Parts: sequence; C-alpha cells; structure tokens
Amino acid sequence: MKCDEVAEFVSALCDGEIIPQAAAEHIGRCAQCQALLREYTAMGAELRRVASLEPQYDVKPLSWEKQQGKLSILWRKGWGMMRIPRFAFAFLVGAVIVLGSSLAMVKVRARSEGSVLLITVTRSDGSNFHCALDEKDIPKASCANLGPEKGSMVGYQITLLSKNGNQVELGVRTAARTPEASFSTGDVAKTPQTTYLFEPGETLKLNVAGVGIAHMTGEWTDHVPVFPGEHHDMDPERNELRVMSPLLLKGRQVVADREGDSTSASSGQGIYVYSPTIGRYLISLSPMQGAVQAHVALNRISFQWDGDDYVFVTGAPVTRSNQQVWVLYEKDYKSDDVGVFGNGDLKHIAPEAVIPDTSTKN
Repeated sequence: MKCDEVAEFVSALCDGEIIPQAAAEHIGRCAQCQALLREYTAMGAELRRVASLEPQYDVKPLSWEKQQGKLSILWRKGWGMMRIPRFAFAFLVGAVIVLGSSLAMVKVRARSEGSVLLITVTRSDGSNFHCALDEKDIPKASCANLGPEKGSMVGYQITLLSKNGNQVELGVRTAARTPEASFSTGDVAKTPQTTYLFEPGETLKLNVAGVGIAHMTGEWTDHVPVFPGEHHDMDPERNELRVMSPLLLKGRQVVADREGDSTSASSGQGIYVYSPTIGRYLISLSPMQGAVQAHVALNRISFQWDGDDYVFVTGAPVTRSNQQVWVLYEKDYKSDDVGVFGNGDLKHIAPEAVIPDTSTKN
C-alpha cells in the first residue's frame, strides 16, 4: 500500500479502531507514516489537555430522527473519508461553536442592562478618559474633562439627555485652547451642543475642530465605577498635578463639589475651583504670591487658611509624593462664570500670584 492510501488508516488508528493488516504492516515499516502517527497522537493529547482547561458543562443527549436527508448522507461520507483524527475534528467543530457563542456574548455584554452608561472617549492622540452617566440623573447627568491633546488643551462635556430602551440621546460639547490660555469647564459649556443618538456597542466619531477625530464607545453597567477618570494607572506622571472629582471640605462642611470633572496641570500652571459664593481656590506645583504650602497624602490636599482647616479630597492621587503643592485662596475673586473648574498658565489665570524671576544672567 502507498502512504496516501494508508493516511486514513493512521487517523482511524488514533481513533482506537482496528485497521487492515496491510495498512498496519505499512505503518510499521514506513518512517513517514510513523511520523504522521506521532503527529496525530501529539495533536490529540494537546487537544484533550486544552479541553481539560475549559469549564465542564452538562450536555443533554441528542435525539436524531430516523429520516436521513442529503445532508446526513454527506456528513456520513465525509466522516468516513476523514484524514485527521475524528476526535480532533469534533473538538474543532465544538471550538467553532463555542467561539461563535462567545462572540455573541461579547456583543450582548456591550449592550448589557444597567442604569449607568460608562463612556470611554479615545482622543485623537490615542489617550483615553472615562465618564459615568446615571440615567436617574437625567437630564442633569453630565461629565466634563480637560486635558492636553496634540499641543492643545481640549475640553469635553457629555450629557445624557434621554434614554429609549438601549439607545440614548447624548449632548456633546468640545472646545480647544492653546496650553497657555485660561481654560475651564465653563468655557466648554458655552460652546454649541451637538446631539447624537448612541447605542452601546457602537463607536461614535467626535470631530474636535482644529485637533482631530475622537472616538466614543460605551456600555451599560449597574453602578458608577469607583475610578471613572482619565487615567488607568494610579501614579501621576512626573511634574503632573492631577485633580479628579474634587470635593473641598472646610472642617466638616462641604465648600465645593466638582463631581465628574477632571483636569491636570504641570509646573507653571494652576488648577482652580470657583463659585461666586466662595471665591476661587487655586492649586499649583509652583510657588505663588500669598499662597500656603499644602500637605499632600495620596488623594488629599490639606492646608490651613485664616485658622481654618481645609481638605481637597479627589478621586485619585494628585501628585507624586516628593512634589510640593501650593494653594491660594482668593475670597473676593469674581468671574462671569458660575461653578468654574479649570486650568491654565499662572501668567494668564493669576498674573498677580506669579513670583518674579529674580535670577540674573551673565
């Protein structure tokens, strides 16, 4: 017998079947067929090992009708002519079915039930930020984000306007400024709003004028995530001041609450929280005229002002442990914006607080 004729018997031998004497003699003296036998044996062992790693499910016995159509006849012929071990083929068929089911589950999971819409925005530079919108807060469910993007400071504001089944209506505002300019969530709120019909599992393209295209995805969840902020890591970058969802306490009294807002600043820049009733609090990595040095512990910035104890509690560590932070409280500060939270270069947002450079050049 030739190797081509014996190949199907090699498969049958792996399946535990008795094969013709001539085929068995050929396999015993043919190195090529013996190599094929070892390959099938190794394949079967590996497939059984992988199958052992999968969860075991109770499979109900199948009931076949006696009537056999063309499909069953073709299946029987194909099964008899199979040149690879039959258990291997059956495992592969099962794997395809499981994979198809898994893909369906992934698609359903992206559209899972819940009352909180968790949104991920991928900026045009590839960086991400997240926000969580609770449908029970409609139409006030909103989040804002300010951050660097392709040489500009870009702000996003996303509002959950309505929900109909799995589909939602979103109001989206975007704005961009130069890094040196003053920029706040109030500036973003003044820009025109574009409405979109959005369904979790889809990808929505956002055109940020002068910057590029951002992509938004989302999924339903049953709770507001503990850390829905911009960064996946908890460790701030070097020379980064990161403020996310800040809550300002004066003793035990809540002075300001910017839940859902986040931004960051580097040396020479500042982050500010303002309302017309309390004035403005300015936080910076750089010393400022009239500011006090604060104590930083992970996600808390503690300081004293006029004998009162203050604490900024944020949603993530604000800076690295070896970096110093200063806070300036401008009680009489007034602005046309209400509830402003933002960042900018100190020379623009608080020129009177900038400490002059007294160094001399030779």
